[in-house]
Amino acid sequence: MPRLSSLLALGRSALSLRRLSIKRRLLAAFLITSLLPVAVVAIYSNQKYEASITDKLSASSTQVLDQLAQNTTRELEQYETLSETIIISKLIQGGLPKFSKMADIEKSELRTRIKDELGQQIFSISNLSNVIVLTNDGQSMFDLGFELYPETRIRELTALVADSKSNAYWTGIRNNRGSSRIALSRRIFAENNLNRQIGYLIIVIDEKVFSRNTYESVDLGEGSSIYLSDAAGVVVSSLSPAIGQGSLYQEKVFEGVKDRRQASRAARAFYADVGGQRTLVTSSYIRSADWYLVGMIPRSFLVSELSVLRHNVVLICFLILLLAGMLAMWIYISISGPVRKLLQYANQVRMGQLQQKIGPSYPDEMGILAETIDRMVGRLKELIYQVESEQQAKRDAELAMLQAQINPHFLFNTLNSLKWSAMLGGNDAVSQGIASLSELLRNTILVKEELIPLDRELDNLTHYATIQRIRYGDSFELALAIEDELRDCLVPKFILQPIVENSILHGGGDEGRSVRIKVTGERDGARVRIRIRDDGKGFDAAEAGARGTTHAKLSGIGIGNVDERIRLHFGAPYGLTTVSVVQEGTETTIVLPIVLKGERDDVQDSDRG
Repeated sequence: MPRLSSLLALGRSALSLRRLSIKRRLLAAFLITSLLPVAVVAIYSNQKYEASITDKLSASSTQVLDQLAQNTTRELEQYETLSETIIISKLIQGGLPKFSKMADIEKSELRTRIKDELGQQIFSISNLSNVIVLTNDGQSMFDLGFELYPETRIRELTALVADSKSNAYWTGIRNNRGSSRIALSRRIFAENNLNRQIGYLIIVIDEKVFSRNTYESVDLGEGSSIYLSDAAGVVVSSLSPAIGQGSLYQEKVFEGVKDRRQASRAARAFYADVGGQRTLVTSSYIRSADWYLVGMIPRSFLVSELSVLRHNVVLICFLILLLAGMLAMWIYISISGPVRKLLQYANQVRMGQLQQKIGPSYPDEMGILAETIDRMVGRLKELIYQVESEQQAKRDAELAMLQAQINPHFLFNTLNSLKWSAMLGGNDAVSQGIASLSELLRNTILVKEELIPLDRELDNLTHYATIQRIRYGDSFELALAIEDELRDCLVPKFILQPIVENSILHGGGDEGRSVRIKVTGERDGARVRIRIRDDGKGFDAAEAGARGTTHAKLSGIGIGNVDERIRLHFGAPYGLTTVSVVQEGTETTIVLPIVLKGERDDVQDSDRG
């Protein structure tokens, strides 16, 4: 039903087009077929171009971020190496456990010795702000630097490193003047007992110098930005003033970055809404610090070149519109002239003027149509002449048919006269033979149906046997045993007579033996089986089959004709088979479908299907 409704709708739309002139239809068709592909290609190419640029830029930016992450990792490793040197220092290991019990002068001397021992290594890294060594209870054992930090923040750092899975916790920190710094916090364990914590180490790095050494020189595009965040999404380092250190920036952006941490390089890029602007976000994970290096590229930068492409597409569409209109008018003129000429010629044909012709034309479709119409008109004249001739022939044939009807009537009247003469003369056998011959001829000449009831076919067989007894006397006996319910079944006409004739002619032989012939019929499911059995001399079926003379042996024309007609009517599954044994007799089986009047076409189609 949906398909039918769509076809009806399409038909109605096609009919509605006929309300428009050919000129308008051509113009609309040219505009649609010229502008629509351009618009589709423009939209498709715009999307594909944007997708391609996005994929390439996201891949390249992710690759850049991976490289920056490696640079950042190397930068962080030097501070972790420095922290290891400080932690294993003999002065640190020996001073921390007993620092709280030292006198002030002892503490001062210890700090001086630590500075003399580690100062050269510490000051070899230019961007260090502070190196702070604390006891377990938070006392400052050593603080090399020039900046002060909130004590609450320092305690937070010691608590965070204590809760960290690794003994290295990187995060951001601000000094008392509000400047951004990066801090590395580590716990100090006793060298001779790694399970015993003796203090904390905090190394503070200048965030500006750190960003300059790692990612400041990289530009992902106009309006883009790069920043570092810790595992909680808190910004550690950033070059953009809009991305402040120490706070969570764009929580949804960080969630997308965190979800794609383990993804492939191509899958790490995604679009997000940043400040009301659609932005491409890429990232790279720094495992050593549990940080994320995040890059953001505004979509406006990605599609900046598409504005020029859109302008060019509009210009191309305008030019195509102009050219399509001119081309449509030119083609319309080339079509309308021949069409008007054909209309004039059609009016002449309608008025019965068939002598004129359109004449030669151009070898296009209109020219072919004109030539076809010329041939059609010529053929029309021939058909008019042929119809007139056939009408005359029909009248002649009707007259001949009226004359021919006299012949069958004359034949039947003559046979009736002979039958009554034989009856009056007391010759019953001849009278019965003539009556049977008359019935057989009537069924042959006057009955036109090919399929007749089995009961009538049995009557024809009885008439045939009556005629044959005039010639052969008592040399054969014919018995019929057919179920009553099968007598109304339709069968092909004259299928029993050839087989019975074969039994009469070939069953008795030369010794004058009497042949008993029995015709039986029974129902077999949806089929009827008719068997014609005689006790004659029989024949060798294998020998006859090898010579290809089975049907020739069986009365030649009749048997083959019966089998072929059955198969033509009902299909290959039906027909007749013959079995014969020498000196015992012959049995022929006819298999037919059970067909009643009015059912013949259905049964034939189903059997052949």
